[in-house]
Amino acid sequence: HLISWLFILFILKSISSLKPARLPVYQRKPFIAAWNAPTDQCLIKYNIRLNLKMFQVIGSPLARARGQNVTIFYVNRLGYYPWYTPQGVPINGGLPQNISLQVHLEKADQDIRYYIPSEDFSGLAVIDWEYWRPQWARNWNTKDIYRQKSRKLISEMQENASAADIEYLAKATFEESAKAFMKETIELGIKSRPKGLWGYYLYPDCHNYNVYGPNYTGSCPEEEVLRNNELSWLWNSSAALYPSIGVRRSLGDSENVLRFSQFRVHESMRISIMTSRDHALPVFVYTRLGYRDQPLLFLSK
Repeated sequence: HLISWLFILFILKSISSLKPARLPVYQRKPFIAAWNAPTDQCLIKYNIRLNLKMFQVIGSPLARARGQNVTIFYVNRLGYYPWYTPQGVPINGGLPQNISLQVHLEKADQDIRYYIPSEDFSGLAVIDWEYWRPQWARNWNTKDIYRQKSRKLISEMQENASAADIEYLAKATFEESAKAFMKETIELGIKSRPKGLWGYYLYPDCHNYNVYGPNYTGSCPEEEVLRNNELSWLWNSSAALYPSIGVRRSLGDSENVLRFSQFRVHESMRISIMTSRDHALPVFVYTRLGYRDQPLLFLSK
């Protein structure tokens, strides 16, 4: 999907003494604010020019925007990302195991060169793929269709397989294909534009969404921390982390907003030092001026 909302990115210097932080994107600026919204339309449609001088990184998410210092790759801008529409219609095969990875990478290489023409690009390169998650257990709710379709695929290939065998093989083939799809795509980006800060939007995720439960602390569920640990292959392939602290209107201005945000950032900082690199990964935290479900209703603070 295309995201047209406003966000600010924060780069957070690693607070851990175990690994040094990577040098800031801008010299002597371990913290930067970035603007990435289609506000160029304000000038085109309403002749209003916004003063964005306070932002170190400025970009537009519109498809025609090229050569920016922050580039977002949505599902229709980087290779042949497989997904299902809300109506269950498969796009590019629907499942990662249904499409040729090589064909996808060839198209992705063309797209990278189009949207980031400079080989010396040293900005932010964010891959925004949200339809499925690479871990079977995390494809719940609307994402369950990827588990259902994976089971169906195995049952059609092996008609005499037991339910247990179908579940095992469906999980194994999906996770193997999903891992290869995400890992090789980001590695292609880094190979093509090695100075860029490549990473996936919403990764890592704390999944601390149970804000309405009793005695909510904001902490990441233990099972989700363990699942993040299992994604070491992704963290080792990434050049930056791009978590989100966007909140819904129902949270209001409660203390839960603070708890929700703090632990999501804390989990990202934990992940940033887990890689095999000799420095902590830079962390860019997505937030918005408005609520996730009501983007035109701005946060009070």
